Amino acid sequence: MKLYLDKNEIILDFPFDPTQVAEIKTIPGAKWDKLGRVWRLPITSIDEGRQFALRHKFDVAIDAMRFTVPRMNGSVSPSSSRRVYLKDGMIVMRFPYERVIIKAVKQIPAVSWNSKAYAWTAPLSSVSSVMSWAKSFDVSVDAEISQMASTVESEMSALIEASRSTDAEISISGLSGQLLPYQRAGVSYASNARRAFIADEMGLGKTIQALATLEYVHDSYPAVVVCPPSLVLNWANEYTKWLPHRRVATVTNRKVFPDSGSYDVVVVGYSNISTWEKQLLNHRSYVFDESHYAKTPTAQRTKAAVKIARSAPKEGLILCLTGTPVTNRPNEYASQLDILGRLKDFGGLWGFYRRYCAAYQDSFGQWNISGHSHLDELNDRLRGTCYIRRTKEQVLSELPPVIHSKLVVEGSAQAMKEYDKAEKDIILYIAERARALAIEQGKPQYGAAVAAMIRAEANEHLVRLSVLRRLAAKAKMEIVNEWIDERVNAGRKVVVAAHHRDIVDEIARRHGNLRIQGGMSVDDVEVNKHKFQTLPVGEAPVIVLSIQAAKTGHTLTASEECLFVELPWTPADVDQTYSRLHRIGQKGSVTATYLVAKGTIDEDIYNLIESKRSVVGAAVDGGVFTDDDGAVQLILNLLSKVEK
Repeated sequence: MKLYLDKNEIILDFPFDPTQVAEIKTIPGAKWDKLGRVWRLPITSIDEGRQFALRHKFDVAIDAMRFTVPRMNGSVSPSSSRRVYLKDGMIVMRFPYERVIIKAVKQIPAVSWNSKAYAWTAPLSSVSSVMSWAKSFDVSVDAEISQMASTVESEMSALIEASRSTDAEISISGLSGQLLPYQRAGVSYASNARRAFIADEMGLGKTIQALATLEYVHDSYPAVVVCPPSLVLNWANEYTKWLPHRRVATVTNRKVFPDSGSYDVVVVGYSNISTWEKQLLNHRSYVFDESHYAKTPTAQRTKAAVKIARSAPKEGLILCLTGTPVTNRPNEYASQLDILGRLKDFGGLWGFYRRYCAAYQDSFGQWNISGHSHLDELNDRLRGTCYIRRTKEQVLSELPPVIHSKLVVEGSAQAMKEYDKAEKDIILYIAERARALAIEQGKPQYGAAVAAMIRAEANEHLVRLSVLRRLAAKAKMEIVNEWIDERVNAGRKVVVAAHHRDIVDEIARRHGNLRIQGGMSVDDVEVNKHKFQTLPVGEAPVIVLSIQAAKTGHTLTASEECLFVELPWTPADVDQTYSRLHRIGQKGSVTATYLVAKGTIDEDIYNLIESKRSVVGAAVDGGVFTDDDGAVQLILNLLSKVEK
């Protein structure tokens, strides 16, 4: 049983059923074709025919499901019945119904049927295709559209070329540091497009390009940065690093929002934008980091994101940052294009779904938009309007062998309570020990002599410091898993480095169970390494290393991503760990990411490593540091927190 279109008629082909025959006879214009042994309906009865077919679970041809009968507005004069003109920034195509013309007009990119205007519409970006269609069917085109055709086409071609650019001549005052050439090109593209994706591959510095674009564009403050909650502090740190003169406020809860005028940039997590929607309106610029967080049109945060973005002035900046390219599920781009105010360039929401998502209604009348169609066209249209993307391979010559990335995050609330209690207990213990030594030796409690004695007892305190390191790692586990999943979903393998056995085990169990740690047999280690190196990412996405057990003698070049969940005491151990990835055979640039929980021993260890690295780098003959050196320094740091 099926329904399909044949020339200017609808065909219903089904075995004889008296109930169905009686029902179909009630449809206007229905007639029985004795020769073809099918029922025929006039095209004007398409709606009734479809409803009949769906009720009785017929197979409905795609073109019949999509087809809508154009109806001419009675107020339109005959002279305007075949015309292309401009209205409200859209190209309008009006003509009487003809099957061949309808079929051809559907091939125009981003074209859509406007049931209210009884006409087909397309964005200005489709002007070249509209002109070709009009010429083929002798449809009159207004002079205004003819004049803009070549200009629009040349502008889109220039943007497409710029979207792959790896350098640009721009200068940004006030920036503490130098952008790489491809990052300058990203700033140039985004500042010209104004409302655009920065969609470079992960690790190429989308954050830096976004904040540099805000600084480069005149009158772009105050600005709002919306990002995953785990990255709020990191954005503040990036501003401190690159643009220290900018006043940055962070919103980390639903109780307090900074006063208007007290900041240049306010950073807020996606989970809080609905709460603070009113306060986030009417800023000059908006940046949506990891914009795929707003990929679901019906989600509360997506609705809030669209609303606040629409409050920006016409000349304001709106940027969406995402490392995800156009995939086989382009429907995820629709809401992000809506945030950018670019959806009309793609035919509106349903125009986008029909053209690029192969949208169709199933037998239950539900729309399916999970498909894909015209992906090459979509990619060109994105690049020609609002999308710049470069891959690591394209800019490899500009990248250092190893990119170091510090990611500061908030630990989970419950875990941080446990951490804070443990730290207070340890500080109290060290303070009591210092007091006892001071009394015993007759020396000042916070003097150099007592500090030297505490230093001599460093080994006794290592266990206590280890407790803090482990609790800091526990506080980050949700973010760790999210970070890993994001890269694995993008087709990347990941090496994770940690110290404590239970941390290594927990991460390994969740991500494929490959690990290298003390106590494993040589054979088991080699099997895990071989799987990670040879199997596809879907089968062997992650290998977790115990830093002391795996820092030497292993090759893990299948990955370009090394995540440090816990840090060792010395820069040498850090370097030896990520060097497992960057060895002979590694073609790309390795990114070493250090996940640091704010307000924990993580910050002290990271700063200690950087300090030691500077000393080693400055020394003529290098330098050697032991675990005890790190322990001593951190013990003294804790002692300094005691109120004197």
